[in-house]
Amino acid sequence: MALNRIDIGTKCTVLATGETGVVKQIYFYPTKYELEFSNGRIEHIGSKDLSIEGVTQDVPKLKIPDIPKRGIGTSWSTWTPFKSESLIRHHFKTNKEIMWKTLISLDMYNVWFYEIQRALPISDQDRYVHRYSFDQNELKPGSFFKARVNTLAPYFKCKIMTFEKEKEFGFNFKSSPFLEEYVSFSINETDTGVWVTCKRNSAGLFSILSQFNWQKKSKILQVLDSIVPKIETHIPEELDQKSQMSSKGGLEALSNEDMVSYLVNKGLDGDMSPINDCASKVLRGKAKAMMVKIKRGQIEKPAMPEIPAAGAPVAAAGGIDALSKEDLVAYLVNKGIDGDMTTVNECTNKVARAKAKAMMVKIKRGQVEKPAMPEIK
Repeated sequence: MALNRIDIGTKCTVLATGETGVVKQIYFYPTKYELEFSNGRIEHIGSKDLSIEGVTQDVPKLKIPDIPKRGIGTSWSTWTPFKSESLIRHHFKTNKEIMWKTLISLDMYNVWFYEIQRALPISDQDRYVHRYSFDQNELKPGSFFKARVNTLAPYFKCKIMTFEKEKEFGFNFKSSPFLEEYVSFSINETDTGVWVTCKRNSAGLFSILSQFNWQKKSKILQVLDSIVPKIETHIPEELDQKSQMSSKGGLEALSNEDMVSYLVNKGLDGDMSPINDCASKVLRGKAKAMMVKIKRGQIEKPAMPEIPAAGAPVAAAGGIDALSKEDLVAYLVNKGIDGDMTTVNECTNKVARAKAKAMMVKIKRGQVEKPAMPEIK
C-alpha cells in the first residue's frame, strides 16, 4: 500500500519513543503525517520514523553486484619485516579455456605483465626459430624459461612451479639479483565469465623491493583485460524471465496479458487492492482502461487466468533452440563439415560457434572423431 494513501484515523507508533497517535492529515514530498496523541499534542513525523498499523514497511537494503564495475576486484599489498605479499583479483568476460591459454602464453607477457620486457624459452633445440618459440617447449612443473625485466639487467632464469590446467599457473620470477618472487594465477569460473586471482609472495632481506611500483603492478590484470577476447554470456531477457517465473510460481509466473486479465477480474469483483498495489504502472493502467471499456460495453470481460504453482514447467522452445550446448556444437560441426558454413557463421552463440570451429579443425587433422548429428525435435 502507498504510504500517502492510508486512512485518516490510522494509529501510528513513534519508533523512537513508543508513543501512539492518530493520523489527522497527510503531507506529500516527502510523506509526513500530522499525528494527534492522547494528551492532545500535535506533531508532524515522517513515515520512516513510524510503525503504521496494518502497513509493513520494507527495510532498504544495499544490493552489491556480484561483478564489480569494469571487472576490477580486490587489490592489496602488504609488507612485514622480511616478508611481502600482494593480491589482485579481476573478472574477465571470457571462458576459462581462453583465459588459461592467455596466462600460459609467456611470449605475450611483455604486453601486459609489468616489469617483463621479454620472455624466452631455455631450449637446446637445433633450429634457430625453435630457440625463440615456446611452441616446442612443454610447460610443466620444473621446466625453465628466462625473462628480461625493464632495466639494463640481463635475463633471469625463472622456474615453473605450478601447472594445473585451467586452474592455476605459478612460477618463480626474479626482477633483480636480490629479489625472487613466487607469482601465481588462479582461475575460478562464473556464470558470466571467470575470476582471475594473482598472488605474489617473496621473503628475505630485500623483499621490500617488491613493494616498489605497486600502482603499476596492481593494474596488470586490467591491462590484460583489454587484450583478452570477450565472450557474451548474457541470458536473453525473455528466457531469463520465463525461468524465474517457472521457479517462483503464483502471480509472478503470469504473463503480462494474464496479469492484466487477473487484475481486471479482481477489480470488477470489487477488490481494487491488487490493482492499486501492482508495482507495474503499465499493467495497472491497462487494467483500469480495460475495466472502463468493459463497463461501457465496448469489450467482453476476460476469463480469469489460471495461476500456476511454483516450479511449474515452462514450455521449452523447439528446433535448434532446444538443443543443449554440446548438441548445438555437434550440430554446427556437422553442418560446417558438410559445406554449410553459413549456419555456423550466423549462430548467435559465440561460445558454441568458437567451439564448433575449433572442433572442425581437430577433425580435419584427425585428432578427434566427427560427432553424431543430434536429433532436432
